[in-house]
Amino acid sequence: MDVDAIVDRLTDDVLSGLARDGVPFRPGARELLQSLRDAGVKTALVTMSMRRMAQAVVDLIDFDAFDVIVAGDDATRPKPHPDPYLQACEALGVDPGEAVAIEDSPNGLRSALASRAISLGVPNMISLTGVGAHALWPTLAERSADDIAGLFAAHRDAGREGVA
Repeated sequence: MDVDAIVDRLTDDVLSGLARDGVPFRPGARELLQSLRDAGVKTALVTMSMRRMAQAVVDLIDFDAFDVIVAGDDATRPKPHPDPYLQACEALGVDPGEAVAIEDSPNGLRSALASRAISLGVPNMISLTGVGAHALWPTLAERSADDIAGLFAAHRDAGREGVA
């Protein structure tokens, strides 16, 4: 099997599991996303998964979760480059410095930071300590759009204080 065939096979296996078991949301993620949508916040899924997998996941969510998807095969350069986040912000019509990115991987966090987004790390399998996140939360459980707005305001204001 060549590399593309292996990737296609693995993707098919994951998609079968998603269709059978649903989206494996991390604790609080679905509720936070719904809170953001209810508050009228534009949202994007920025993932290095292939578009067909990202779209399949989004299609399984029981509400209109994202305005934009930037997948691995859409990105001009992959994470840790800022390109995926810059592409998402452009598609949303949002200045990257006015965005909040939530990441669970070091390369994702580096990508978000390089784009100038306020960057929140929520570790999953790998520690994000020392990567440079504006904030680290152990979980998204019990978080809402108000928490994201507070995080944004605190770090936006802190960044402006350092500007002459």
